[in-house]
Amino acid sequence: MNNDNTERISSQVMELKDLIAAPLVATVDADSLSTQRYLDYLMKIAFETYDPATGKTGALRMLTFNYRSHDLSGVRMQSVRIPVLTLVPLPLLQVQEADFDFDIQVLDASSRQQQTSFSFEAGRSEAGDSVNGDTRLRVALASTGGQTSGSMQRSGGLSANMKVHVKMRQADIPGGLSALLNKAVNNMASDISDTSAPFSDPAEIVPV
Repeated sequence: MNNDNTERISSQVMELKDLIAAPLVATVDADSLSTQRYLDYLMKIAFETYDPATGKTGALRMLTFNYRSHDLSGVRMQSVRIPVLTLVPLPLLQVQEADFDFDIQVLDASSRQQQTSFSFEAGRSEAGDSVNGDTRLRVALASTGGQTSGSMQRSGGLSANMKVHVKMRQADIPGGLSALLNKAVNNMASDISDTSAPFSDPAEIVPV
C-alpha cells in the first residue's frame, strides 16, 4: 500500500512555477480557441464564400425581401437588402479574469550552490562555478482542509503546507501593437474610400 502511495505522489511532483503556469497557459489556450471559433462562425455568416488558406472572402451575404410602399404616385414594389451579419447575434466571448487557488505541499527546495576544489599549486580551496541554477521548489497538489484523514490517505497522504492564490487579468495592449492596429485601421479606411461602389448603409432599399 505504501508503495502505491509513493508512486502516486512522485507522479504528481512538479516545480512550483510549472504548477502555477499550467492553468494560466490552459486559460490562454481556451481563450484563443474561443476566438478562432468566433472567426470561423463570423466568416460563414458574413460572406458567401471564404478561403481560410488565403483569407479571401466572397460577396457579403445579404437577405433580400420585397414589400409594397404607398406614396403620391400610387403603390410600388420595393426590394430591401440587409446584410445577414446585422441580424445574427455573434458569440464573442473572452476571458477577462480568472482566479486559481492551490493547496500544495512543498516537498523540497534546492538553491544555487558553489562548487569548490582544492588547488595543490595555490595550496588552498578555490571557488568554482555555480551549479543547480536558482532556487527551485518541488511541490505536489495536496488535499484541501475539508477532507478527512481517510480521503487524504486514498489521495496519497499529502497535507497542504502552502496556499497559493493566483489572479489572472487581461493585460493592456502594448504601445507598439496599438500603433500598428491604428495604422492598419487608417489604411483600411483609405482603401474603402477609394472603391467605386462602397457599401455604407446596413440596409439598402432598391425600387423594383
